Amino acid sequence: MHFDLIKKYRSAFVMAVATAALGLAACASNAAGPAQARLPTVQIRVGEHAVKAELANTVLSRQIGLMNRKELGKNSGMLFVFKRSETQCMWMKNTLIDLDVAFADVNGTILNIEHMKAGTADIHCSAGDAKLALEMNRDWFSTLGIKAGEQLHIPQQAMETLE
Repeated sequence: MHFDLIKKYRSAFVMAVATAALGLAACASNAAGPAQARLPTVQIRVGEHAVKAELANTVLSRQIGLMNRKELGKNSGMLFVFKRSETQCMWMKNTLIDLDVAFADVNGTILNIEHMKAGTADIHCSAGDAKLALEMNRDWFSTLGIKAGEQLHIPQQAMETLE
């Protein structure tokens, strides 16, 4: 008798299994995490070099950062503005492109620049109390001769955190 029930509901069972499999596949495709929506941009200068930087000044925008981005424009980056000036650390989980990060204090003075490899869990921290971090394409800073001690020129309104 139970074989008759299996035959009767076989197509419904197959459909349920297929739906569950598709649902799991959709979850797996998003396992890397969300991509950052395009953020407001701000024009800044690093020394004498102009940069168009997306502004990450909320908890969520700082958490997502440049995750799942496939490219970053030549003189484009992401400016992280932190709530407090303290040791700040970053990692490259779910980040698809190699980056450099310049940590800077509340006055915009670069404390240190770190090379970060895409997809790694290595921790990269500021060499002191940082209020800002500017992520750029790998070797952008070194190609332009920018080192610790150089100045980030940030508009005052961009220095505020929203959360």
